[in-house]
This record gives sequence, C-alpha cells and structure tokens, in this order.
Amino acid sequence: MGGHAYSVQNPVEIEIAEAVLDGEASWEGPQLAEEAGNWVLLAQFGSEDAADMMGGDAGVLYWLIRPEYLAERRFERAMFTWQCS
Repeated sequence: MGGHAYSVQNPVEIEIAEAVLDGEASWEGPQLAEEAGNWVLLAQFGSEDAADMMGGDAGVLYWLIRPEYLAERRFERAMFTWQCS
C-alpha cells in the first residue's frame, strides 16, 4: 500500500489520467501528464499462484487516489486499473 506503482506496461498514473480525461487528451500533450501527476498509488496487488490470486496473465491490480481524497478518507473516489504481462 502506498509507495510507487510497479507498472507492468505503461505508467498506471497515465492510464488513470486518460480515463479521467475520457480519452480526450493526447498521450504526448501536457494535459495528460498534468492529470497523471494528481494521482498517487493507494494499493497494488500482484498475482500469486500460491494464494490462488490471478489477475489476467500474471497481472497486477492498482488503485490510485488523489492526495486530497486520501486525506479526506474518500476512498470511493479511488480509481482502478490493471495490467498484464
């Protein structure tokens, strides 16, 4: 929980920013990078055969949240994404 995301593919902050901006921002543009900077890792869970937890093809599940929502304990505002190898 917390810390920095271990991204399997693209930075997860960029994926969340793209979802928040509804795909309207260019991947190379400043708007997407600015929005990505507004999100921090809340929790990350990797696949684990021994625990019978598998997200896709050895995937990782991520929840990100804005720091102000975290401070206010507004966990319903967290965003989810997942990546597979």
